[in-house]
Amino acid sequence: MSTIKDVAKYAGVSVATASRVMRGENNVTPKRKKLVEDAAKALNYQPNSIARQLRQKETRNVIVIIPNIQNTFFHEIIAGIEKVAFENDYQVLIVDMQNNPQIEESYFHSLMQRQTDGIISLSASVGLRLMKEVSANYPVVIAAQNISNIELPNVSIDNVAASKEIMQHLINLGYQNIGHLTCQPNLTLYRDRFTGYCQALAENGMPINLEFVKYGESTIQSGYQQMCELLEQDEHIDAVFAAGDIIAIGAMKALADHGIRVPQDCAVVGFDDIELASFYNPELTTIRQPQHQIGDIAMNMLCELMAGNQIEDKHIILDHELVIRKSCGYSLKHQK
Repeated sequence: MSTIKDVAKYAGVSVATASRVMRGENNVTPKRKKLVEDAAKALNYQPNSIARQLRQKETRNVIVIIPNIQNTFFHEIIAGIEKVAFENDYQVLIVDMQNNPQIEESYFHSLMQRQTDGIISLSASVGLRLMKEVSANYPVVIAAQNISNIELPNVSIDNVAASKEIMQHLINLGYQNIGHLTCQPNLTLYRDRFTGYCQALAENGMPINLEFVKYGESTIQSGYQQMCELLEQDEHIDAVFAAGDIIAIGAMKALADHGIRVPQDCAVVGFDDIELASFYNPELTTIRQPQHQIGDIAMNMLCELMAGNQIEDKHIILDHELVIRKSCGYSLKHQK
Protein backbone atom coordinates (compact mmCIF):
# COMPACT_ATOMS: atom_id res chain seq x y z
CA MET A 1 0.00 0.00 0.00
CA SER A 2 1.40 3.38 -1.04
CA THR A 3 1.92 6.08 1.58
CA ILE A 4 2.00 9.85 1.39
CA LYS A 5 5.80 9.59 1.54
CA ASP A 6 5.76 7.44 -1.60
CA VAL A 7 3.60 10.02 -3.36
CA ALA A 8 5.92 12.86 -2.32
CA LYS A 9 9.01 10.98 -3.47
CA TYR A 10 7.42 10.05 -6.81
CA ALA A 11 6.33 13.66 -7.40
CA GLY A 12 9.65 15.12 -6.28
CA VAL A 13 8.08 17.32 -3.59
CA SER A 14 8.12 17.42 0.21
CA VAL A 15 5.75 15.32 2.29
CA ALA A 16 4.18 18.54 3.56
CA THR A 17 3.40 19.67 -0.01
CA ALA A 18 1.95 16.29 -0.94
CA SER A 19 -0.18 16.33 2.21
CA ARG A 20 -1.51 19.81 1.41
CA VAL A 21 -2.56 18.69 -2.07
CA MET A 22 -4.28 15.59 -0.68
CA ARG A 23 -6.13 17.80 1.82
CA GLY A 24 -7.35 20.03 -1.00
CA GLU A 25 -5.56 23.15 0.19
CA ASN A 26 -5.01 26.00 -2.27
CA ASN A 27 -1.57 27.19 -1.12
CA VAL A 28 0.25 24.97 -3.64
CA THR A 29 1.33 25.98 -7.15
CA PRO A 30 -0.68 24.41 -10.01
CA LYS A 31 2.48 22.70 -11.29
CA ARG A 32 3.22 21.00 -7.99
CA LYS A 33 -0.43 20.16 -7.47
CA LYS A 34 -0.50 18.32 -10.80
CA LEU A 35 2.75 16.49 -9.98
CA VAL A 36 1.25 15.23 -6.72
CA GLU A 37 -2.09 14.30 -8.27
CA ASP A 38 -0.36 12.40 -11.08
CA ALA A 39 1.86 10.62 -8.56
CA ALA A 40 -1.12 9.64 -6.42
CA LYS A 41 -2.90 8.27 -9.48
CA ALA A 42 0.17 6.37 -10.68
CA LEU A 43 0.69 4.82 -7.25
CA ASN A 44 -3.02 4.21 -6.68
CA TYR A 45 -2.78 6.16 -3.43
CA GLN A 46 -6.09 6.27 -1.57
CA PRO A 47 -6.34 7.94 1.86
CA ASN A 48 -8.90 6.07 3.94
CA SER A 49 -12.28 7.58 4.73
CA ILE A 50 -11.64 7.84 8.47
CA ALA A 51 -8.53 9.88 7.82
CA ARG A 52 -10.44 12.22 5.51
CA GLN A 53 -13.07 12.80 8.17
CA LEU A 54 -10.43 13.50 10.79
CA ARG A 55 -8.55 15.91 8.55
CA GLN A 56 -11.68 18.05 8.15
CA LYS A 57 -11.18 18.99 11.80
CA GLU A 58 -7.41 18.99 11.93
CA THR A 59 -5.56 21.48 14.10
CA ARG A 60 -2.01 20.98 12.70
CA ASN A 61 -0.93 20.52 16.31
CA VAL A 62 0.52 17.42 17.92
CA ILE A 63 1.04 16.86 21.62
CA VAL A 64 4.20 15.32 23.08
CA ILE A 65 3.76 14.05 26.63
CA ILE A 66 6.87 13.66 28.79
CA PRO A 67 7.03 12.30 32.35
CA ASN A 68 9.21 15.06 33.80
CA ILE A 69 10.68 18.01 31.92
CA GLN A 70 13.56 18.22 34.43
CA ASN A 71 15.02 15.05 32.91
CA THR A 72 17.17 16.32 30.04
CA PHE A 73 17.13 12.88 28.40
CA PHE A 74 13.82 13.83 26.78
CA HIS A 75 15.10 17.10 25.31
CA GLU A 76 17.01 15.47 22.43
CA ILE A 77 14.03 13.25 21.62
CA ILE A 78 11.88 16.37 21.42
CA ALA A 79 14.43 17.94 19.07
CA GLY A 80 14.06 14.96 16.72
CA ILE A 81 10.27 15.21 16.90
CA GLU A 82 10.25 18.95 16.22
CA LYS A 83 12.53 18.59 13.19
CA VAL A 84 10.15 16.18 11.45
CA ALA A 85 7.09 18.12 12.62
CA PHE A 86 8.43 21.33 11.07
CA GLU A 87 9.10 19.54 7.79
CA ASN A 88 5.46 18.42 7.76
CA ASP A 89 3.85 21.71 8.85
CA TYR A 90 2.92 20.59 12.36
CA GLN A 91 3.37 22.49 15.60
CA VAL A 92 4.53 20.59 18.67
CA LEU A 93 2.96 21.23 22.07
CA ILE A 94 4.97 19.86 25.01
CA VAL A 95 3.07 18.58 28.05
CA ASP A 96 4.94 17.88 31.29
CA MET A 97 2.85 15.29 33.13
CA GLN A 98 4.96 15.81 36.27
CA ASN A 99 4.92 12.05 36.92
CA ASN A 100 1.12 12.22 37.23
CA PRO A 101 -0.76 9.68 35.05
CA GLN A 102 -4.00 11.66 35.36
CA ILE A 103 -2.47 14.52 33.36
CA GLU A 104 -1.62 12.16 30.52
CA GLU A 105 -5.11 10.68 30.60
CA SER A 106 -6.69 14.13 30.24
CA TYR A 107 -4.70 14.78 27.06
CA PHE A 108 -5.74 11.46 25.57
CA HIS A 109 -9.32 12.62 26.06
CA SER A 110 -8.47 15.90 24.29
CA LEU A 111 -7.33 13.86 21.30
CA MET A 112 -10.67 12.05 21.28
CA GLN A 113 -12.39 15.44 21.21
CA ARG A 114 -10.27 16.47 18.19
CA GLN A 115 -8.46 19.25 20.06
CA THR A 116 -5.20 17.92 18.64
CA ASP A 117 -4.29 15.78 15.63
CA GLY A 118 -2.06 13.23 17.33
CA ILE A 119 -0.06 12.32 20.41
CA ILE A 120 3.46 11.05 21.00
CA SER A 121 3.74 9.74 24.53
CA LEU A 122 7.13 9.35 26.17
CA SER A 123 5.51 8.06 29.35
CA ALA A 124 2.65 5.71 28.43
CA SER A 125 1.45 5.48 32.01
CA VAL A 126 -2.30 5.48 31.28
CA GLY A 127 -4.20 2.22 31.55
CA LEU A 128 -4.15 -0.24 28.66
CA ARG A 129 -7.92 -0.02 28.28
CA LEU A 130 -7.83 3.70 27.50
CA MET A 131 -4.72 3.26 25.37
CA LYS A 132 -6.44 0.64 23.21
CA GLU A 133 -9.62 2.70 22.99
CA VAL A 134 -7.81 5.80 21.79
CA SER A 135 -5.32 4.13 19.47
CA ALA A 136 -8.07 2.18 17.67
CA ASN A 137 -9.41 5.40 16.16
CA TYR A 138 -6.82 8.12 16.70
CA PRO A 139 -3.12 8.64 15.90
CA VAL A 140 -0.97 7.68 18.89
CA VAL A 141 2.72 6.71 19.00
CA ILE A 142 4.73 5.58 22.01
CA ALA A 143 8.42 6.54 22.13
CA ALA A 144 11.36 5.59 24.37
CA GLN A 145 9.70 2.43 25.67
CA ASN A 146 8.46 -0.80 24.18
CA ILE A 147 4.90 -1.96 24.90
CA SER A 148 4.67 -5.38 23.30
CA ASN A 149 1.23 -6.36 24.59
CA ILE A 150 -0.67 -3.71 22.63
CA GLU A 151 -0.92 -3.03 18.90
CA LEU A 152 0.40 0.49 19.11
CA PRO A 153 3.31 1.97 17.12
CA ASN A 154 6.35 2.45 19.32
CA VAL A 155 10.07 3.04 18.98
CA SER A 156 12.67 2.43 21.67
CA ILE A 157 15.74 0.48 22.64
CA ASP A 158 15.45 -2.88 24.41
CA ASN A 159 15.44 -1.61 27.99
CA VAL A 160 15.58 -5.10 29.48
CA ALA A 161 18.64 -6.10 27.44
CA ALA A 162 20.39 -2.77 28.10
CA SER A 163 19.82 -3.07 31.86
CA LYS A 164 21.11 -6.63 31.86
CA GLU A 165 24.23 -5.50 30.01
CA ILE A 166 25.12 -2.73 32.44
CA MET A 167 24.36 -5.01 35.41
CA GLN A 168 26.54 -7.73 33.92
CA HIS A 169 29.31 -5.16 33.61
CA LEU A 170 29.09 -4.47 37.36
CA ILE A 171 28.95 -8.17 38.19
CA ASN A 172 31.97 -8.87 35.99
CA LEU A 173 33.86 -6.22 37.97
CA GLY A 174 33.21 -8.22 41.13
CA TYR A 175 30.45 -6.22 42.82
CA GLN A 176 28.22 -8.33 45.06
CA ASN A 177 25.69 -6.02 46.75
CA ILE A 178 24.13 -3.97 43.96
CA GLY A 179 21.31 -1.58 44.76
CA HIS A 180 18.75 -0.31 42.26
CA LEU A 181 17.31 3.22 42.32
CA THR A 182 14.29 3.60 40.08
CA CYS A 183 10.86 5.19 39.58
CA GLN A 184 7.39 3.92 40.30
CA PRO A 185 6.68 0.86 38.11
CA ASN A 186 3.61 2.37 36.41
CA LEU A 187 6.03 3.41 33.63
CA THR A 188 6.92 0.56 31.30
CA LEU A 189 10.53 1.59 30.75
CA TYR A 190 11.26 1.49 34.50
CA ARG A 191 9.57 -1.90 34.83
CA ASP A 192 11.75 -3.14 31.98
CA ARG A 193 14.93 -1.79 33.59
CA PHE A 194 13.98 -3.43 36.89
CA THR A 195 13.38 -6.68 34.99
CA GLY A 196 16.87 -6.45 33.49
CA TYR A 197 18.31 -5.83 36.96
CA CYS A 198 16.60 -8.93 38.34
CA GLN A 199 17.43 -11.14 35.36
CA ALA A 200 21.13 -10.28 35.55
CA LEU A 201 21.25 -11.18 39.24
CA ALA A 202 19.33 -14.42 38.73
CA GLU A 203 21.42 -15.54 35.76
CA ASN A 204 24.56 -15.07 37.84
CA GLY A 205 23.20 -17.01 40.82
CA MET A 206 22.97 -13.89 42.96
CA PRO A 207 20.04 -13.23 45.32
CA ILE A 208 17.41 -10.63 44.46
CA ASN A 209 17.04 -8.52 47.59
CA LEU A 210 14.05 -6.21 47.19
CA GLU A 211 15.30 -4.16 50.15
CA PHE A 212 18.08 -3.01 47.81
CA VAL A 213 15.46 -1.49 45.45
CA LYS A 214 14.32 2.07 46.16
CA TYR A 215 11.54 3.91 44.33
CA GLY A 216 11.16 7.62 43.71
CA GLU A 217 10.97 10.09 40.85
CA SER A 218 13.22 10.90 37.93
CA THR A 219 14.90 13.87 39.58
CA ILE A 220 18.27 14.63 41.17
CA GLN A 221 16.56 15.31 44.50
CA SER A 222 14.82 11.94 44.44
CA GLY A 223 18.04 10.13 43.54
CA TYR A 224 19.71 11.80 46.52
CA GLN A 225 16.91 10.76 48.87
CA GLN A 226 16.76 7.19 47.55
CA MET A 227 20.51 6.77 48.06
CA CYS A 228 20.27 8.12 51.60
CA GLU A 229 17.50 5.62 52.38
CA LEU A 230 19.58 2.78 50.97
CA LEU A 231 22.62 3.77 53.04
CA GLU A 232 20.56 4.05 56.22
CA GLN A 233 19.28 0.54 55.61
CA ASP A 234 22.49 -1.20 54.51
CA GLU A 235 26.00 0.23 54.51
CA HIS A 236 27.39 -2.81 52.69
CA ILE A 237 26.14 -1.70 49.26
CA ASP A 238 29.16 -1.72 46.95
CA ALA A 239 27.46 -0.66 43.69
CA VAL A 240 24.30 1.10 42.52
CA PHE A 241 22.44 0.84 39.23
CA ALA A 242 20.26 3.93 38.80
CA ALA A 243 17.46 3.67 36.23
CA GLY A 244 18.32 7.14 34.92
CA ASP A 245 21.40 9.36 34.85
CA ILE A 246 19.59 12.13 36.66
CA ILE A 247 18.86 9.71 39.52
CA ALA A 248 22.49 8.53 39.49
CA ILE A 249 23.80 12.08 39.83
CA GLY A 250 21.65 12.62 42.92
CA ALA A 251 22.91 9.31 44.30
CA MET A 252 26.56 10.31 43.82
CA LYS A 253 25.96 13.56 45.70
CA ALA A 254 24.43 11.60 48.58
CA LEU A 255 27.40 9.23 48.66
CA ALA A 256 29.81 12.17 48.74
CA ASP A 257 27.88 13.77 51.60
CA HIS A 258 28.21 10.50 53.53
CA GLY A 259 31.97 10.42 52.95
CA ILE A 260 31.69 7.47 50.55
CA ARG A 261 33.96 7.69 47.52
CA VAL A 262 32.82 6.86 43.98
CA PRO A 263 34.01 4.47 42.68
CA GLN A 264 36.59 3.47 45.33
CA ASP A 265 33.96 2.65 47.98
CA CYS A 266 30.80 2.33 45.89
CA ALA A 267 30.36 2.20 42.11
CA VAL A 268 27.48 4.03 40.42
CA VAL A 269 26.06 3.51 36.93
CA GLY A 270 23.15 5.22 35.21
CA PHE A 271 21.03 5.04 32.09
CA ASP A 272 20.40 7.45 29.15
CA ASP A 273 23.77 9.23 28.75
CA ILE A 274 22.49 12.76 29.28
CA GLU A 275 24.97 15.57 28.61
CA LEU A 276 25.83 16.00 32.29
CA ALA A 277 26.93 12.34 32.54
CA SER A 278 30.26 13.03 30.86
CA PHE A 279 30.90 16.27 32.81
CA TYR A 280 30.10 15.11 36.34
CA ASN A 281 32.97 14.08 38.61
CA PRO A 282 33.49 11.18 38.39
CA GLU A 283 32.22 10.75 34.85
CA LEU A 284 29.20 8.46 34.80
CA THR A 285 29.12 4.97 33.27
CA THR A 286 25.77 4.63 31.53
CA ILE A 287 23.68 3.34 28.63
CA ARG A 288 23.57 5.57 25.57
CA GLN A 289 20.34 5.81 23.59
CA PRO A 290 19.87 7.35 20.11
CA GLN A 291 17.50 10.02 21.42
CA HIS A 292 17.30 12.16 18.29
CA GLN A 293 16.64 9.10 16.13
CA ILE A 294 13.88 7.96 18.50
CA GLY A 295 12.16 11.34 18.12
CA ASP A 296 12.63 11.40 14.36
CA ILE A 297 11.13 7.94 13.86
CA ALA A 298 8.27 8.56 16.30
CA MET A 299 7.17 11.73 14.50
CA ASN A 300 7.44 10.07 11.09
CA MET A 301 5.22 7.27 12.40
CA LEU A 302 2.70 9.79 13.68
CA CYS A 303 2.67 11.63 10.33
CA GLU A 304 1.85 8.35 8.58
CA LEU A 305 -1.03 7.70 10.98
CA MET A 306 -2.38 11.25 10.64
CA ALA A 307 -2.26 10.85 6.84
CA GLY A 308 -4.42 7.75 7.16
CA ASN A 309 -1.72 5.24 6.32
CA GLN A 310 -0.98 1.88 7.90
CA ILE A 311 2.37 1.27 9.59
CA GLU A 312 3.80 -2.12 8.74
CA ASP A 313 6.61 -2.22 11.32
CA LYS A 314 4.89 -1.05 14.50
CA HIS A 315 7.60 -2.07 16.97
CA ILE A 316 11.01 -0.60 16.18
CA ILE A 317 13.91 -1.52 18.47
CA LEU A 318 17.07 0.59 18.09
CA ASP A 319 20.58 -0.22 19.25
CA HIS A 320 21.96 0.95 22.59
CA GLU A 321 25.57 1.33 23.73
CA LEU A 322 27.29 0.71 27.06
CA VAL A 323 29.48 3.76 27.77
CA ILE A 324 32.19 2.92 30.31
CA ARG A 325 33.49 5.86 32.32
CA LYS A 326 35.10 6.34 35.74
CA SER A 327 32.11 5.91 38.07
CA CYS A 328 31.97 2.12 37.70
CA GLY A 329 35.55 1.60 38.85
CA TYR A 330 36.60 -0.20 35.69
CA SER A 331 40.01 1.48 35.55
CA LEU A 332 40.62 0.84 39.26
CA LYS A 333 39.73 -2.84 38.98
CA HIS A 334 42.04 -3.30 36.00
CA GLN A 335 44.96 -1.63 37.78
CA LYS A 336 45.00 -4.37 40.40
